[in-house]
Amino acid sequence: MRNLDYKRRRFFSLYESKRKVLQSVATNQNLDISLRWWAQLEKSKLPRQSSLSRVHNHCMETNRSRSVIGFYKMSRLQLRRLASKGSIPGVRKACW
Repeated sequence: MRNLDYKRRRFFSLYESKRKVLQSVATNQNLDISLRWWAQLEKSKLPRQSSLSRVHNHCMETNRSRSVIGFYKMSRLQLRRLASKGSIPGVRKACW
């Protein structure tokens, strides 16, 4: 499962520039309608995995996709466990 998220990020970086160019051509109202239609068709032929909306943060340790803290790239559960152990410098579990 970790490979899938990595694969999506890699596909996104490969096709990002092409997708942006085709999108700008497709939405430009000053261009001919046939050219805009062609750009839209070409954009639809790109791999689905290369879309930004398919990229999703996952925990680096457990691959959990929910409640991932972006700065640490870990889920809240792993972050809490490591903070309790004192494994993350400068982070401490609150207790009062």
